[in-house]
Amino acid sequence: ISAPYWLANKTGLPLIFRQDNGKTDAAGQFEEHEMARSLSPLLFCYPDKEQPNMCTMRIGKGIHPDGVPGWCQGFSLDGGSGVRAVKVIQHGNRPGLVYNIGINVRKGKGRYIDTHIVTFAPRYLLDNKSSHKLAFSQREFARGKGTANPEGYISTLPGSSVVFHWPRNDYDQLLCVRMMDVPNCTWSGGFEVNKPKSFHVNMRDTLGNCFFLRAEITLKGATYRISFSDTDRLPPPFRIDNVSEVPIQFWQHGVADLRLHSEVKAKAMLDYACDEPILPPYLTLTVKGAGSSEVTANMNYFREYNKLYYENFIYIAATHTFSQSPEAGKRQVGMKRDVSCSELVLDVETKTQRVILKKKEPGKRSQLWRMTGTGMLCHEGSSPPQSKPAQPRPLDSSLVLDIAGLAAVTDNSYEPLMLRRPDRRRSTTQTWHFSSGMLTCGLPRLVVQAKGGASGLYDGAEVVLGPDAGLFDLPPEQQFINQKMRPGSGVLSVLVLPDGPTRVLQISDFNQRRATRLSPSTEESVSKESELQKSTEQELEVSVNLEEGIGVSLVNKLPEELVFATLSGIEVHFTRTAASQVLELSVNNIQVDNQLLGTTQPVILCVTPAAGESATVESGPALQVNAMQVPSNLQLTDLFKHLMVTAGRFTVIIEEKLLLKLLSFFGYGQLEPELEKLDENLQEKPTEDGGALKRYYFENLKISLPQIKLSVFTSHKLPPDLKALKGILGMPLIRFEDAVINMDPYTRVHPYETQEIIINGIFKHFREELVGQAAQILGSVDFLGNPMGLLNDVTEGVSELIKYGNVGGLIRNVTHGVSNSAAKFAGTLSDGLGKTMDNRHQSEREYIRYHGATSGEHLVAGIHGLAHGIIGGLTSVITSTVEGVKTEGGVSGFFSGLGKGLVGTVTKPVAGALDFASETAQTVRDMASLSNHRLSVQRVRKPRCCKGPQGLLPRFSSVQADGQEQLFRLTDNIHSEFFIAVEPIDTYCVLISSKMVYFLKPGEYVDREAIFLEVKYDDLYHCLVLKDHGKVYVQLTKKAENSSSGVAIPGPSHQKPMVHVKSENLAVKISQEVNYAKSLYYEQQLMLPPNENEDYLELDS
Repeated sequence: ISAPYWLANKTGLPLIFRQDNGKTDAAGQFEEHEMARSLSPLLFCYPDKEQPNMCTMRIGKGIHPDGVPGWCQGFSLDGGSGVRAVKVIQHGNRPGLVYNIGINVRKGKGRYIDTHIVTFAPRYLLDNKSSHKLAFSQREFARGKGTANPEGYISTLPGSSVVFHWPRNDYDQLLCVRMMDVPNCTWSGGFEVNKPKSFHVNMRDTLGNCFFLRAEITLKGATYRISFSDTDRLPPPFRIDNVSEVPIQFWQHGVADLRLHSEVKAKAMLDYACDEPILPPYLTLTVKGAGSSEVTANMNYFREYNKLYYENFIYIAATHTFSQSPEAGKRQVGMKRDVSCSELVLDVETKTQRVILKKKEPGKRSQLWRMTGTGMLCHEGSSPPQSKPAQPRPLDSSLVLDIAGLAAVTDNSYEPLMLRRPDRRRSTTQTWHFSSGMLTCGLPRLVVQAKGGASGLYDGAEVVLGPDAGLFDLPPEQQFINQKMRPGSGVLSVLVLPDGPTRVLQISDFNQRRATRLSPSTEESVSKESELQKSTEQELEVSVNLEEGIGVSLVNKLPEELVFATLSGIEVHFTRTAASQVLELSVNNIQVDNQLLGTTQPVILCVTPAAGESATVESGPALQVNAMQVPSNLQLTDLFKHLMVTAGRFTVIIEEKLLLKLLSFFGYGQLEPELEKLDENLQEKPTEDGGALKRYYFENLKISLPQIKLSVFTSHKLPPDLKALKGILGMPLIRFEDAVINMDPYTRVHPYETQEIIINGIFKHFREELVGQAAQILGSVDFLGNPMGLLNDVTEGVSELIKYGNVGGLIRNVTHGVSNSAAKFAGTLSDGLGKTMDNRHQSEREYIRYHGATSGEHLVAGIHGLAHGIIGGLTSVITSTVEGVKTEGGVSGFFSGLGKGLVGTVTKPVAGALDFASETAQTVRDMASLSNHRLSVQRVRKPRCCKGPQGLLPRFSSVQADGQEQLFRLTDNIHSEFFIAVEPIDTYCVLISSKMVYFLKPGEYVDREAIFLEVKYDDLYHCLVLKDHGKVYVQLTKKAENSSSGVAIPGPSHQKPMVHVKSENLAVKISQEVNYAKSLYYEQQLMLPPNENEDYLELDS
């Protein structure tokens, strides 16, 4: 007696179950179930057979005595995993409470195979593996709270875990975290917790410093486990390297809060992780304190972004007055001291617009100038301030430096400088440039100078344009240079580049960038160079080329060979230098053969042959792997530049019998111990890892499996052990042919995860791709007559007609498609009818069909099948009745046999007719099909002989493989009578098995008709070599029929057949082999055979 469902409650909450739309709760739940969770599982079944088989649950009343628990939406208990929200309605206007509960269903094992075990677990489990005390909250509640904890927050101590339920289901399901033991730590941004992945969470204190935690989300059963760990051993996801000379401010694009803007000082670095994990990783930069443009960089793409411009005005300074620092100047005396440290720059008197010398004051706008592209000196103080410097500002609104007079200066007279509107006609006096320490205008030999020689360098002096002195060393009053207000050129280049798993945003001055491009950062480059000098000698290059490739043969314990895999054209190229390790592997051809004797599908997996014209175009390798690993200076981290796995297009043919044999070979479905051990703890303990796990980082990871042509063939008669395995698997196979499955490649950029997460992600991707292609498979199944195949054939025919005007092609394709559909449909129907027949008739039918499939003579097989069906139908009543009496005995056997016989009278001829229809349609299909339609790939080699004379596994020999195949054709069962030796002789062939010796006529196709002499060892006395008239014979002496003494004696002469052999050596060899086989046979008879169930031993006759 078993219960169909066990409901195991691991949520920590009391749960009450009932059938959906049911009137009462399920049996076995009492008052205490309302108060606390039950440790033992609830045995459940659906009481009301009228209602649909759905179950529903609610929270027990003991948790919220004043609330009203509501039933959740119905869920099925028959497979898969899901999640349900269970609500508790509160009194008044308070919002309801919601509990998210994961549901996971699996089949029982062993004696509980008919039971579904349903586990209810909390949907989210927060696991604190860090060294801090953490607080958690839903984002809606934590938003704007700063360092305070909102109501309803949850906290965990280091090393403990806690179940989490969203306080409100109608708000965004985003989780925030905060470190409670870090002073002034604020809440992090919200992150999603319903996808398996890992990432850094960034929290700030009130000063804007960043604190990181690593969050890892894994899905186990129906529970998402979110672990938080310290990041001191992990590299940060992002780093900002400011190599320029100005401070940079940056923030994540889309984050409005000004407190989340961070500053990176000049020549500094800063580790960073996204403040809002749900927003894309775009960072916006600007220069701090200066009007500057903004540049947004996407941290996922390594490239150079737009330039960052910032305003960089100049002071025009009298060089002489900056010649000494003030401290040094104080010791000097008189006028000289004041001049050399008075720091005078050009300024403008606002009333007269005249240009004078004033002491430099940082940030005073009337002293700031900027040089335009045409060489004008624009005065910043007289133009309005501007926020974005990226666009050039309109010149008409500003004033430029010019002379006061109307025309050019005449000889030896000084012209005062003043501001004017820009004017093209005055371009000679409005164009300036600094050359060799002087400021000159567009006219020759005129320079800006202070009026009155060196003594004119004082605060408030007037500045004029006059002729230069023409001397080698300039007089001090003529020396003017430009001084920048901020360091740097005013243009920064922004670049995103990788440094291991960290993506670096590098900001450098446009003029320095050629220098910095070579080394990411100075200390690193020094250490790297010293490393390189150490390890220059240790370069390694390995190149392996296996043209013929390698073969792998799987032999099970029977022994029989299951599959033989051939990988040919293997090229491996591996180079290891100090800077990287590169592996390039390509396999030209992959083929896996089905080595079971008597299969109709000799190939399991091969590269799809290219059809028609494109045959020469794409014949790339069947498998290609390119990987490049770079050395890592981080603990527990492997860095890969890229890993690309590309497979060709494969054809996969699955035969049910082989699939089950392979599964049992790999130990699947070994019956587990009888009892289910139900763990009564609330949560399974996480496997205690020895510290942190190793992580892998890829810049690019791509796995591409473009197309698979899938066929599945079901087997009719399975041996009992495989039947049992099929029952454990619990998945029926449907027969279909050539379903084309196209799959998108799996690509990821910059994953930095543990091995388990990456592998699970790959499997999940391809599983979803397969599920997405289910329609293709359904369209190819046999019982619908393969509609997809028909459609493809017709489209191919029509395209041939349109492209090449080929009417024959159209007719041929359509014929192929229709006959193919008819053959499959008829074949499926006759299979269905076969279930009603007695075993002997069914196995004879199988034999006829198998011969048709292997020899390719479908029409002959069809006629045989029809005749067999009609004869079977006519004799059905008699044969079935006799068999019934034999097997079951007595009256009951007689009647059951008679009933089977009467049914068979109808079904056998019908099945025969369907066989005939199916085989005929297949003949039409094969005639209509072009050569490329059928898969013409053959086995690489015949199934090996797996049992030598001593019962050990011999080496592969093609002669023995041929002999074993011949023996299989003669006996149809290789395990009761196994192969020992074969000796081909020119006109015939000697085949020695474990029960008898056969002499066969030569011929391609061996069957019973080819035997001209067979002798069983039971009848054989011995084997001799005779010579007669110079000819050599092998004589097989049979035993006398009935010897009274019971001792075997040789029989009379007519029972001594002789066979002619061409040479004496060969005759001796044959007679030795026959006598050896005979003695083995007698030994076998005296041995106790090892029985499957060891309870009793039986003697074999």
